[in-house]
Amino acid sequence: MTEGDEDISDRLNLSGPLTVEAVLRTLQERFMDGQCYTWVGSVLLFINAFETPSTAAQSVLQKLAKMLVDDAPDGRDRRSLIFSGVGGSGKTFTADRLLMKLFTITKKSDWFQDLRKNWQVSCVVLKALGSAATESNRDSSRMGRMVDFHFSGKQIVKVKINCYFLDQMRLVSPPINEQSFHIFYQILAGLTSEERAKFQCSDHDHRTLHYLSQGTEPRESTQQLQSHFEAWKSSLAQLGIPLTDVLKVLVAVMLLGNIVFYEAKNQELAVQNANELQNVASLLGVQASSLQRGLTLRTYTSSRGIVQSACSAAASNGARDSLAKTLYIRTVVAIMRKINTLLKGPSHRSHSGPLSSAKSFSPLPLAEQNDQVVHILDLFGFEQNEVNALEQLCINWSDEKIEHFYVQSMFRDMLERCRTEEVDPMWEGSPHDCFPCIQLIGDENKGMVEMLNQETLSPRVSSEDIRVRLKEQFGSSPCFIPPSGSSSTFAIRHYCGEVVYDIYNLLNANADTIADDVIATFNSKDCKFGFVAHLFVGDLTDGTPKGQMGRIIPSYLQHASHAEQRQMTAYIQDFQSNFNDVLETLKKSQPFFVRCLKSNSSQVVGYFDSKVVSTQIQNLAIFETVDYVQGGFTHSLTHESFVRKFSMVCSNVSAPPLTGTPKEVVQDLLRAFVVTQGGDGDDCTYAVGRTLVFVSEEMWRSLCGERERRQGKAAILLQSYVRMYLCRKHWPELKVSLRHSQLQSALLTHGSTTTAGTQPSLRADEYTPRNYTVYKNFKINFPQWRVMKYQYPDNGASVVLRPGDEVYVISRSHRRGYLVVELSFGGNVHVPHNYTELRLTPPNSPSLTTPAQRQDPVCSDL
Repeated sequence: MTEGDEDISDRLNLSGPLTVEAVLRTLQERFMDGQCYTWVGSVLLFINAFETPSTAAQSVLQKLAKMLVDDAPDGRDRRSLIFSGVGGSGKTFTADRLLMKLFTITKKSDWFQDLRKNWQVSCVVLKALGSAATESNRDSSRMGRMVDFHFSGKQIVKVKINCYFLDQMRLVSPPINEQSFHIFYQILAGLTSEERAKFQCSDHDHRTLHYLSQGTEPRESTQQLQSHFEAWKSSLAQLGIPLTDVLKVLVAVMLLGNIVFYEAKNQELAVQNANELQNVASLLGVQASSLQRGLTLRTYTSSRGIVQSACSAAASNGARDSLAKTLYIRTVVAIMRKINTLLKGPSHRSHSGPLSSAKSFSPLPLAEQNDQVVHILDLFGFEQNEVNALEQLCINWSDEKIEHFYVQSMFRDMLERCRTEEVDPMWEGSPHDCFPCIQLIGDENKGMVEMLNQETLSPRVSSEDIRVRLKEQFGSSPCFIPPSGSSSTFAIRHYCGEVVYDIYNLLNANADTIADDVIATFNSKDCKFGFVAHLFVGDLTDGTPKGQMGRIIPSYLQHASHAEQRQMTAYIQDFQSNFNDVLETLKKSQPFFVRCLKSNSSQVVGYFDSKVVSTQIQNLAIFETVDYVQGGFTHSLTHESFVRKFSMVCSNVSAPPLTGTPKEVVQDLLRAFVVTQGGDGDDCTYAVGRTLVFVSEEMWRSLCGERERRQGKAAILLQSYVRMYLCRKHWPELKVSLRHSQLQSALLTHGSTTTAGTQPSLRADEYTPRNYTVYKNFKINFPQWRVMKYQYPDNGASVVLRPGDEVYVISRSHRRGYLVVELSFGGNVHVPHNYTELRLTPPNSPSLTTPAQRQDPVCSDL
């Protein structure tokens, strides 16, 4: 932790020997008490109870957000918060709440409310587009994201969402017992009959649409889906994104699955459900004949020039699926880019047109060099189904890398620093090593990813070829389990267990290509729907096919190293390059970790399955973390940084000034602090190396707690001096103001009804008043009508009389220089004479002259 303000009840406190069972028992007790967040050193554990945590429990996130925004002790301007855990452990749920806490603790600006509103509605939009129901989680996020918060002086100046993965195959072929993306079911439930007719889907539901019928039934009621759809529409409108344009594309994607090509008896391709082809073409703004040619014809480059030939039925249906994935993914990316434009601060923002304009697709500017940046990384959780596809390989591989980064940052880096500084680390644990599995999958020269990319891009490769090559190349790896016999599956030993993958699916999903014949269908000349035409901008130079294969993801999202070389890449290759960039960003920042666990595998609210949680404790190195926090050095600072941060904590005001080298000063400071804490000066909770000082978690909390206590005491003392100075400076005015306030309070609060016949008691500074005033050699008797020249009172209290108000004066006051004014709502008030101006005639307004006994002023010669 970087601060000492967290409550001790939020921490994991163990009694007795340290075992996995002791950790599990303590977490279970806290879980049953409603405490789902637990600190283990600087690592936050969250156990998903499948219900919204209490307000008290969520206060932990407020403290975590404050840690991320506060100044770093080592001066680094980048921090990262990494959520990790298995699928269904509540990573996105917790990340969303943490992100909202960042908005509540930062300084407000003129455009802050717009930023916060745009963020909230963007979360609603992206959740529907990027989430789906899986076996382990009914609301699983299929979109990995890194959210960058840019701060300047603890004020948010920019927010950017980076998407690193979108589950493509789920769109056209949902896994067994799972569903497609939420938005499709919400659209079908939320569209009215008129809207269904407008979007060519009057007779359809999820059972009649091929892409959706492969999945399970929706797990939410129709009313819930309709409610989600209304919220999504409203959020889209608040972002300024045209609803009709987006709905046309999404409905067209659903209907594309019902277009089936088959070989007729004459060996020509025929179309099943030709009316669906017409409907899709109408929604996308192209001719049905042009769309059919794009899906069923292929352009090739030969020695005789460019030629076209008919595709097989399988190839045409494959082109249909590629088009569906391209339309969906590029629409999501376009929406995300529009959102990022709205989340930029005024200093970062450029004028941009609507979503369909070219400007909304331009690259986003780099962060300002002086900004403090907080990276929030929310990735997909580890998944382990009966048979797994490319998406699970990407998910589990990225989880391996994040786990390796956690082990490296939490344990190995500190141990290495201790050895370099010739300090006993006080801990010799052995957390699991993810590096062999990472190398098996992602080695740049001979890894599985490199082999899959080569085979995917090679023509006429078969699953059998891949099976043989996998066995030959990786059979000796301890993390690889080769296919048995003629099976098309193999397994990998991940840190969370063995996972079985299907070879055919890996090849099919890794292709990630779309023929330029299909792209040419949507060139700006032939496509009458500008939004769709703009999704393919940059893919064709002159609008005619050249026999080349394009990428499903837009060119501006392909990794820079591949785009510059103009080389053809497969999906997982881009994923590898982009994720390596994420890791490089994390390495340059100060990392914080939130480890998420699911309480049970059935998503039952409030049920704690000891076996499920125990497995996660061991897989996520939580036991090693607890052991390390209790026995090792968890924090290290340079000598100079330690003196700057803790000199006020450790020094004794009665002791002579500290002198010597920085190392000697640190040693003296720590000895003095240990003595003040009741120790003997030499303690195993800290160690001073050649350039670094190491402290345990217990010592760090003590230092931070004492520092905060002294800072609070110093702040109170400083405030008292400032207030004393201001009070002395303004005392003359304050004294008069207090007297006026006391009089006003006596008159109004206590219902005083002082009249001319019931005067206040005389004081030493009071005198016997005359019953008239003098005006131009005339005596003007009371009562009188006067006009207020200034507001009264004028000391900041509640205003009773304002300039221009006509008042009824009944007599002079016994206080010198004051007049007694009768208030219209009852009671009298004493007003300075010079605050009023005489009026010789009564006002015309009846409401001001209602007292019958009121008389006009009487004038007489002096």
